[in-house]
Amino acid sequence: MRHIEVWADVVCAWAYIGKRRLARALEGWEGEPVEVVWRPFRIDPMAPARAQSLEEVLRDPVVDAALQGCAPGTSAAENRVRVSEIAAAEGLGPRWGAAWRASSHDAHRLLALAYEQGGAALQDAVLEGVLRAHFVERRDISRTETLHEVASAAGFREGARLLDEGGGEGYVRETLLRGKAIGVTTSPTLVIGGEALAGAHAPEVIAGFVARAVAEPRREVPAEVERLRMAEALLDKGDPLGCLTLLGP
Repeated sequence: MRHIEVWADVVCAWAYIGKRRLARALEGWEGEPVEVVWRPFRIDPMAPARAQSLEEVLRDPVVDAALQGCAPGTSAAENRVRVSEIAAAEGLGPRWGAAWRASSHDAHRLLALAYEQGGAALQDAVLEGVLRAHFVERRDISRTETLHEVASAAGFREGARLLDEGGGEGYVRETLLRGKAIGVTTSPTLVIGGEALAGAHAPEVIAGFVARAVAEPRREVPAEVERLRMAEALLDKGDPLGCLTLLGP
C-alpha cells in the first residue's frame, strides 16, 4: 500500500478545502491501494498558548506574513475573502471563518495519536472534527476541552487521556523537522514517495498527480539512511539543532 502524506496545518483553511478535494480525487480510485496520512505543518508556529481574537491579530503585519504559509503571495485578509467563497462552493459551512488565532500543536498531537491508535480512518474522523470546530463552529482548538470533545465525538475514547499524558509530543516535533528537511513550505502539500504537490488543487489535478506518483517505482531505503539524509538536509538549511534532534536515535 502506498501512502499519500498530506502535510498541512489544521488552522489553514486551504487544508480543509484540500481535504474535500482529495477525497473527491480518490473516488473510484482503481490503482494500487493508497492510504492518506496527515502530517503536521505549522503556518503560525509563534501562535501563543492562549488563543487570541483573530480579527484583532490580523492587523499585525508580522502575523500576516506568518500566515502566508497557508497562501503564499497574498495577505491574510485577501486569503480569507477568497477562501470563504471557495469554501462555500465546496459545501463547507454555511457559517465559515475561524474566530481564533490558536496554537495547533496539541491538535497535531491528537491527530498523531489517532493514527497510531486507530489508523487512517480514525485520524480522518478526528481531523474532520478539528477542522469543523475551528472553521465552522468557530471554537478555540487550542483548548484541551475542545480537543477532548472532538476526540469523543470521533469515537477516539482514549484520545483525551493520551493527550493529557503528553502523547505524540516527540512525534510531532520530529515530524515537523522531517517536513522541513524534505522542503515542505506550504499547507497543504501532498507527498508520495519522492514526488510532491503543493496546494489545494482541483480534484482532477490531484488525481493525475496521485496516478503519476504511484506509478513511480518505490525507492525503499533503510530508516536510518533516510534519517541521516534528512539530518544532512537540515544542516544545509541552517538548522543544526534540528539536525541533532533527528540524529538522536
